Amino acid sequence: MSAVPARFTWKGMRVPYIAPWTGEIREQPRPERRPLNLGGGIAYLDEHRLYDRHAGILWLRMGAVRGAGTPILAGVNTQRQSQAMDRQLCRICGATTYGRADGTHLYLLAEREGRPIAQGEQTASPPVHEDCAAEALRECPHLREGAVAARVERPEPWGIAGMVHDPVTLAPLPSTMRGGLTFLPYTALKLLWTVAHLDVVSLYGCTPVNLDELLALTA
Repeated sequence: MSAVPARFTWKGMRVPYIAPWTGEIREQPRPERRPLNLGGGIAYLDEHRLYDRHAGILWLRMGAVRGAGTPILAGVNTQRQSQAMDRQLCRICGATTYGRADGTHLYLLAEREGRPIAQGEQTASPPVHEDCAAEALRECPHLREGAVAARVERPEPWGIAGMVHDPVTLAPLPSTMRGGLTFLPYTALKLLWTVAHLDVVSLYGCTPVNLDELLALTA
């Protein structure tokens, strides 16, 4: 059984596992044009191949020192989000979400306007435990504005959410999505011109979860 990460609170509220802290924020280098013989696209001038690029994709730089400074509750630490997606860790407490008899994982998504989670839908939100989901619903203003949940049988790797850059000017091209990030599958050519921020999965075998019942069961 995997160890449960340390718990941090801020002003009486639990700090989610994937939330970044001010001490983890790193100055971001300006992307430079990458030589064609190295694959083309963009790169960092001082790029470190072991830390800055994963599976050929350039990633946002961020530290991993939980508890350093002040939490940024509305943000996401790229390293812990990626880890949570890969290992199916709870985004609130950081412990594994494996272990249910039916083998499913609970996913809680915000800003849905009542629409259920669709088969094959992409998300950058890691799974969550029932108790942690109820806690988040009670304490997070963003989730209280609207959220839906589902039990998911198969979360499958799909791509990344990142900041695409103009191939000519190298200027960032923010999308209309929250955070200005663009969702791109692993097969997209635009990945050459993108700085990845988050891992994205597709959800299959989705069974809707009633949030009122979830809150009642965990009260």
